[in-house]
Amino acid sequence: MKSVQLISQRLKKINNLYTRMISKELSALELDHHFEVLLVLATQEKPVTQNKLAELLQIDKSRTAVIVFELEKRGLVQININPDDRRQHYISLSPSAVSSIPHIEISIEKINQLAEAGIERQKLMTFFEVSEMIQQNLVKKVAF
Repeated sequence: MKSVQLISQRLKKINNLYTRMISKELSALELDHHFEVLLVLATQEKPVTQNKLAELLQIDKSRTAVIVFELEKRGLVQININPDDRRQHYISLSPSAVSSIPHIEISIEKINQLAEAGIERQKLMTFFEVSEMIQQNLVKKVAF
C-alpha cells in the first residue's frame, strides 16, 4: 500500500518547532505566541481595525478579538473605539510594546539563522518559491 504524505504535517511540524523556539527565546516578555501580532502592528503606519488585523494575520475575526483582548490586558496594545462607528476598534502598540520590538526582531533573526544553518542560499530561495506556489495553487482552488 502506498503511503500518503500530507504536506501539512511537515509544515505544521516546522511551524511548531519554529514558533516554540521563538516563544522560548522571548519568554521573559511573556508574549506566548503573540509576537507575530506585535510585529504586524509594528509595521503599520497608523492604528488598524481589528478586522484589518485579522486579514493581515490571516486568522478569523473572533480569534483576533481574543488575542487583542489578551494583549490589552497585558498592556501591549491600545484599543481606541471609532467615535463615528462604535463597532470599529483601532488597535495600536502600547509604548512598552514598541520598546520590545527590537528585542523581538533580534530574537527572530537569531532563530532564523539557526533554522537556515547549513542550507545553501539557493535551496532556501527554492523552498520559499515552492511554498509560495503551493499557497497560490490552494488559494486559486478555494476561490472557485
